[in-house]
Amino acid sequence: MGIKNLFKKSSKLFDREGFYVILFICLCIVAVTAVYISKNNGSTARKNAQVQEKTQQQLQQPDTSEPKYVEEEPTNETPVMQQQDKNSVTSQKTTTTDKTTNSTNKKSEPSKSVTSSIALKLEMPVQGEIVKKFDKENLQFSNTMQQWETHEGIDIACDLGTEVKAADSGKVVDVLNDDTLIQGIKPGYGFKVIIDHGNGLRTVYCNLDPEVKVKKGDSVKKGQVIGVVGDTAVRESVAVEGSHLHFIVLKKSGKDYITVNPQDFLQ
Repeated sequence: MGIKNLFKKSSKLFDREGFYVILFICLCIVAVTAVYISKNNGSTARKNAQVQEKTQQQLQQPDTSEPKYVEEEPTNETPVMQQQDKNSVTSQKTTTTDKTTNSTNKKSEPSKSVTSSIALKLEMPVQGEIVKKFDKENLQFSNTMQQWETHEGIDIACDLGTEVKAADSGKVVDVLNDDTLIQGIKPGYGFKVIIDHGNGLRTVYCNLDPEVKVKKGDSVKKGQVIGVVGDTAVRESVAVEGSHLHFIVLKKSGKDYITVNPQDFLQ
């Protein structure tokens, strides 16, 4: 009985001590493993830091090496393929040019009213030679006034009493005597009839006989007689200049009307 008890006590003691031994061994293994991993991580981190430092140093150092040129190998494209490429490039250039042209045309395209005005063709109000032309830039000598001045209309030579006809259909907006001033027109051109043709265009017939055949507000047709040539223009005396019709064309610019060259509109 004593021996059995001794074995039991020894077994219990061994089991208890064996447990602690195994636990100790496990803790040692864990500690060794942790130290090993820590060393490896530190070594890896140092290597990465060294690599990054070298990379930064290489980037900061200027490249003193001579550039290497690689000779291009000749292409094996056939003439047909090359021609197709040229046609493609030409097509792209043409398309770009067309877009640019269209954009420019849109920007520079005048308003409809101005286009209609320029497209309008007027008939000669009287038949005769243009003896004095329109010129707002250069001075012309006036024999009547004995001075150099601009000329904002044209003088059409014709006999006194020659019928004056409307250059185009429109509405009579004014019948004026020589004392009435018109913006942009010098005084002294005698009796005047002003016809509005729409689209911002008006015609003025000067040096008429006072017995005009229309009145303000009348609608007139192209070629309708509105009066006859007279001798009422003190600025262009018939005795000095010869009998004639002083003909003016006005075009709307903003809120005002400005004189333009009648010959640009006459047929």
